[in-house]
Amino acid sequence: MTLLEKLGGYRKDRETGKVGFTVAGLLMFGKYDSITDNACTPDFFPDYQEWLDDDPDARWSTRIYPDGTWEANLFQYYRRVLPRLQNFLPNPFKLEGNIRKEETSARVAVREAFINLCIHADFTVNANLLVKHVKNKFVFSNPGTMLITKAQYYKGGQSVCRNKSLQKMFMMLGAAEKAGSGVDKILKGWNDANWRTPYIDTTCRPDIVNLYLPMVSLLDMDVKNGLTGILGKEIVHIEHNRLLTLALAYTEGYITNERLRYALNMHKADIYLLLKDLCNKNYLRAEGHGRGTKYCLPIENVGSMGSMGSNMGSNVGSMGSNVGSMGSNIKKRMSKEEIREEIMITCSDWVSLDYIAATIKRNSGYLLDYIIPSMLEDGLIERMYPKVPRHPKQKYRARQK
Repeated sequence: MTLLEKLGGYRKDRETGKVGFTVAGLLMFGKYDSITDNACTPDFFPDYQEWLDDDPDARWSTRIYPDGTWEANLFQYYRRVLPRLQNFLPNPFKLEGNIRKEETSARVAVREAFINLCIHADFTVNANLLVKHVKNKFVFSNPGTMLITKAQYYKGGQSVCRNKSLQKMFMMLGAAEKAGSGVDKILKGWNDANWRTPYIDTTCRPDIVNLYLPMVSLLDMDVKNGLTGILGKEIVHIEHNRLLTLALAYTEGYITNERLRYALNMHKADIYLLLKDLCNKNYLRAEGHGRGTKYCLPIENVGSMGSMGSNMGSNVGSMGSNVGSMGSNIKKRMSKEEIREEIMITCSDWVSLDYIAATIKRNSGYLLDYIIPSMLEDGLIERMYPKVPRHPKQKYRARQK
């Protein structure tokens, strides 16, 4: 018991004189039945899920949760899940002296995020302690509310810990340190890996804090191709911060002034001017008013851009006059919903992406990156080869009812 007493997991109540395990001690090392007792934390449920399949109908491929095969406490949760997360990270060969360094800054970032999940969770909230590995992204969701502002969180160096005893236990295990929120290490790890900046959001009823760690470069070829397909080839030559803003809007669906403050490290007034300029040039479209304003790419203008027209011209020519005549009545400007409706009409039978693009006169790269995934997710269309999304002979059709 001496070790547990030092860790803060077993102590004497000075008021009653009784000796026993603390709630933190049970959460960290206890048996699951004891942890979820009504007198302790009945809603405790540590969960890990991997969703790596491109098929929207597929379930998680791997899951670690209290299924009776392991003692589901925080220590075992940490031991089982963290190595699995870190194994998905690149491990470049690096020497310090003559010794290979195994722990990269990205691995440190994931460890910090995992520990923050545990020590800042409100275990009285009816919500799961959840880690998800979605394709190209880690998501850490802990029940509770933030005890500091988002600005303080991103600034680092300041932390209000909800579970100090758990923090102490992780410190004495050598996994954490009592210095800020650890966000500086998280941001550094992702910056060193040249990935998009991590970000957080919150939900209520139940209260949940979500930390997203996207393993995607802001300006990789897919993003560049998507932006040029929508805004034209000249877009990649605009000023760097403006290009990053458009890349975020493309990859996340929309951006806000607050989101950009943490991604660009700019004052909100300067970001407002940047967003206003991009809207004036028709690179972005504002939706909403005031603080709730969201900025999206002008998707309805797709098809009127010069680069897209030239790309589609070559596609139509290669597919013959029949396709050209079929698409002759297609409007130059369509909303996203109108594009989806045209695709549904085109996909009455199995057809290729090139055929769809030529028929509705839209860029195939834009359709593949932006429209097709949402239609698959909504169950409107299906793939001929669902398990191989990038199959060279892939075709699509409206889902059969």
